[in-house]
Amino acid sequence: MKVFSKIHRHQAIQKIRGELERDSFPRLQMFLLVTLTGASGFVASYTFLHVGIVEMWLRYLLSFGVAYLMFLVLLWLWLRTRAEDYADIPEVSRTASSSSDSASACCSGKGGDFGGGSASGAFDSHADGISLVGDSGGSVSDALGTVAEAEEFAIPLAILMLIGAMVFSSLFIVYSAPMLFAELLVDGVLSASLYRRLRGLETRHWLETAIRRTACPFILTAAIASASGWAMTLYAPGVHSIGDVIFYLRQGG
Repeated sequence: MKVFSKIHRHQAIQKIRGELERDSFPRLQMFLLVTLTGASGFVASYTFLHVGIVEMWLRYLLSFGVAYLMFLVLLWLWLRTRAEDYADIPEVSRTASSSSDSASACCSGKGGDFGGGSASGAFDSHADGISLVGDSGGSVSDALGTVAEAEEFAIPLAILMLIGAMVFSSLFIVYSAPMLFAELLVDGVLSASLYRRLRGLETRHWLETAIRRTACPFILTAAIASASGWAMTLYAPGVHSIGDVIFYLRQGG
């Protein structure tokens, strides 16, 4: 029964995804939502700065939290506006129910899993130990001199990493918009009606689906932004914004 539930859910999602891509512009709609989300993050950062939260790493972290909450609210509003269009789609239920026989034949062996493959990466770090002995003072001094010379490149790199992380996460969410919107519609609008018809649809709350699909890009970007703010503060103590850091660099530190 659990396998049937996943099959019904997968087919319903694919059906709605196809209709979204054919009848509307889901990626453009998501681009607008992401733009509003970014604007809310900038407003939050500006507000936090003027209420006394001057630490860049903390302010960026809090701003991303506010932006993510705004993103979830925007997804809820989008779902409410599209609810009437997808409140009753008999084609989905007929497609899913007509495939029950073929699915049962397929599941007589090893059940297929349409839940989607999960990508996992293994990062192996093989770092050689650095030993400092008594007569290596010259080598340590050279290393410190090299680090000092590299500082002028560290901050531009941190700024580029911050911008790159925000652009990459935004593009990822925009690109995956058709699947995300389809899952939200199935879980937020169609789950009750389809479950009554099919008695076997795997149901989830739309908020669970939204967080599962979007939390990782936001968390990763927030971590990079916070680390970049921390690095910029270490390089230029007393700065409170990227504009201050750029001015500091132009003045030669």
